[in-house]
Amino acid sequence: MKIIMKKQTVDKKEKIVPKELPKEISQEILRKIFKNVLKAIGLMIYFIVLNMAYSSMKHERLIEDIKVFAGAFLLVGLIMLEKAYKEDKGEPALTGIELLVISLHSLSIMHVITMFKYEFQYYLLTSSYVFAIYYIFKSIILYTKEKRAYLKSFSDISEIVKKDEPVKKEAKKRKNEEETEPIKKETKLKSAKNVETERSEKTDKTKQESKKKQKSSKEIKSKKEVKKK
Repeated sequence: MKIIMKKQTVDKKEKIVPKELPKEISQEILRKIFKNVLKAIGLMIYFIVLNMAYSSMKHERLIEDIKVFAGAFLLVGLIMLEKAYKEDKGEPALTGIELLVISLHSLSIMHVITMFKYEFQYYLLTSSYVFAIYYIFKSIILYTKEKRAYLKSFSDISEIVKKDEPVKKEAKKRKNEEETEPIKKETKLKSAKNVETERSEKTDKTKQESKKKQKSSKEIKSKKEVKKK
C-alpha cells in the first residue's frame, strides 16, 4: 500500500504545472511588452507632429522633413538588420523590418494622398491607429508565445523524468542483485556445509552401530564357546 501511495504522489507531482509565471520570466515578458508600447507611443507622436506641421508649414518643407524622417528610419532599420545578422537573433531583425516599413510608409504618404485623394490628417490618424493595433497584437502574441514555451518546458521535463524512471529502476534492480549475490553465495555455502556435516554425522552413527553389532556378535560367540566347554 505504501508503494502504491508513493507512486500516486509522484504522478501527481509530475502532472502539477504552475499556473503563474515566475517573476524572472514575467519581468522579461513585461520588458518586451513595454518596448512595444513605447514604439507605438513614439509612432503616434511622430504622426501627431506631422499633422501639426501640415497645418503650420509649407508643403515643400513638410515633404523634405518627411524624407529626412524616412531616411533616419531606413538607416536605423538597416543597422538593426546588420546587428541581427551578426548576433543571429530574431528580435533585432523584426525591429529592423518594422523600421523599414515605417520608412516606406513615410515616403509614400504624399503619393497615396495625391493618388487616392485622401486628407492628410485623416490618413495619418488612421496610420497611427493601424500601427498601434499592430503593436498591441504583437504584445499579446509575445505573451502567449512565452507562456506556451514555459509550459512546454515543464511538459518536456516530465517526459524526460518518465523516460529516466525505467532506467533508474533497472539500475536499482542491478544494485539489489549485486548486493544480494554475496548473501546468496554465503547461504549456499552454509547449506552445503550443513549437508556435509549431516552426512558425516550419519556415517559416524552407522559406523558406531556397525561396531556395536560386531561387538555384540563377538560376545554371543564367546558365550557359546564357553557353554560348549
